[in-house]
Amino acid sequence: MKHIGIYAGALAILAVPAVTFAQAHDSYGTWQTLIIIEDNSKLLEMISLWATLIVAFVTSAMVWIGGRKMHGGVFGSVLTYFSLGMTLVFLGFATEVPWFQKIDYLYLKMIHDSLYIIGYVLMGIAASKLLKVIKGE
Repeated sequence: MKHIGIYAGALAILAVPAVTFAQAHDSYGTWQTLIIIEDNSKLLEMISLWATLIVAFVTSAMVWIGGRKMHGGVFGSVLTYFSLGMTLVFLGFATEVPWFQKIDYLYLKMIHDSLYIIGYVLMGIAASKLLKVIKGE
């Protein structure tokens, strides 16, 4: 009984796309989708963008808080590097928000790519530190 929410969520995740994008065979021998989603307002695109930004921000904050609660140490520094890298990748992804579209495209692309590169380098450093701890070096 306590797992009913998980089962209902899994069923919704599986059933909604199956019903939405189900296909029917008509009398002319062609396949057509039963429900045609036409989104001229880009509403679904914006919902997807904001959902991604919210999840990215929350996970970055969780890793940041977890690293701070360790008060230093090897694993605290690993989590700090990971959280810094995740935050920079999040900020790089956040440059895709429509608010920034007024900025010159090449400048925005340079900022986006720079944040991604630095973020991934920091996460690579964190993975390297974690590997050294696991190997006992």
